[in-house]
Amino acid sequence: MLPHLIMRSIRHRPGRALLIILTLVMSLLLETALLSLALDIGQKSEHELSAFGSNVLLLPKESHFGAAGLPLGEQDYFPQGQLMALDQTEDLPCCLQAYAPFFYALADVSGHRVAVAGTDFKQAMQVSPWWKIIGEIPQPGAHQAIIGSELAAKLNLNIGDSIIAKVGGNLENLTISGTISTGGSEDNQVIMDLEDVWALASATGKVSAVEVSVLTSDSNGMDRVTSALEQKVPGARASTVKQIAQAQETLLSKINLLMALVTGLIFVVSGITVSASLANAVMERRHEIGLMKALGAEGRLIGAVIISEVGVLSTIAGTLGIPAGLGLAQVVGLSVFDSTVSPHILVLPVVLASAALLALLSSLLPIRRAVAIEPAITLRGE
Repeated sequence: MLPHLIMRSIRHRPGRALLIILTLVMSLLLETALLSLALDIGQKSEHELSAFGSNVLLLPKESHFGAAGLPLGEQDYFPQGQLMALDQTEDLPCCLQAYAPFFYALADVSGHRVAVAGTDFKQAMQVSPWWKIIGEIPQPGAHQAIIGSELAAKLNLNIGDSIIAKVGGNLENLTISGTISTGGSEDNQVIMDLEDVWALASATGKVSAVEVSVLTSDSNGMDRVTSALEQKVPGARASTVKQIAQAQETLLSKINLLMALVTGLIFVVSGITVSASLANAVMERRHEIGLMKALGAEGRLIGAVIISEVGVLSTIAGTLGIPAGLGLAQVVGLSVFDSTVSPHILVLPVVLASAALLALLSSLLPIRRAVAIEPAITLRGE
């Protein structure tokens, strides 16, 4: 009898059934998409924020750097050979994207005390893809350098000009092959190939600092990362670059909060819509419900009819909405992050549980109205 009553109600009111199905489809579609993105957003945001530079800095334990990125006082150095351990990343609790060694020295350039930095430009551009270089990158052994945009303006230097850099008793005639603009300390530095700076400063094989770019979707995982890096490079002190690390955690928490609020709003609006549709259906069927009660039907049977009807419509909606939501998540992932969203088994039970909860809560008010119908009054047409 119960299946007959459910199918009869759906067949006689197809427009209302279609409205409920569409409402539930949209709700489950958006919830599935948002949940899939929320579970994958940590790694995606890490990839996006990696474009803003390194998030871990490796320094010798006795080294200290000032606001301009220059070594302060006497300091130790890394032997370059120790950095080979960073090429073996299997035991790291993260994904090491890239690292770049730097050596710093103070030089006299045109009567000014200037910071000279040496690096492997290929590695540096992987760690800091946001560097804006106009001109050409210095080639090893070509006696070239790029100069920070602010320093170039201060010394009135242009691409193609020559400068003489003096470190201790060593002199080097350098051709400016390009300018660099980063908004950071590099804007006031002369940057050369690492081996050329070693030759100028008589410091072959020494490294002042290593910028490291790592990916970890665990907002609390950076402490484990720094500990692992310190173990891999003896004598190293690893610290997070606060601006990047904090930006990652803040952005991730805000995105998750936004998705939770949007999902909650969708849940509430869908529940109100379904509940209102069912309540109107109950009023339209009050004579039918009154007759059922007059024939001995209890409130439990009437409630079972309404809940079962919503359950059937929810099943249809879930069959359509969940696959569509997974597809929408892929579209958003490709549009925003240029990559697909990884499937998560947790999505299906959570969405199904929320659909069941939505169906139950949406049925409470209509059931209450149906149970309150007085058969004698209804059958008299009042």
